[in-house]
Amino acid sequence: MNAFGGFILRLLSNLIEMPVVFVEEVINGDPITAVLIAFGSLFVLGAVGVFGYAVLGALGVPLPNIGRGPSELSK
Repeated sequence: MNAFGGFILRLLSNLIEMPVVFVEEVINGDPITAVLIAFGSLFVLGAVGVFGYAVLGALGVPLPNIGRGPSELSK
């Protein structure tokens, strides 16, 4: 097998093994680690959500106003 094929095969096998290693060794190692990972995931999901909302708004998709918008200022 050539080097590139071996690299791809090892990469795919590591992608399959990684969730198991992550759960068994990282999250189950300490309760504080699980809490930190959960809050970090929430922060990342929140940032992705805000960015996605901004991108959809920039693309012209009609979205609900968050906070005071032009519709409330004109009243």
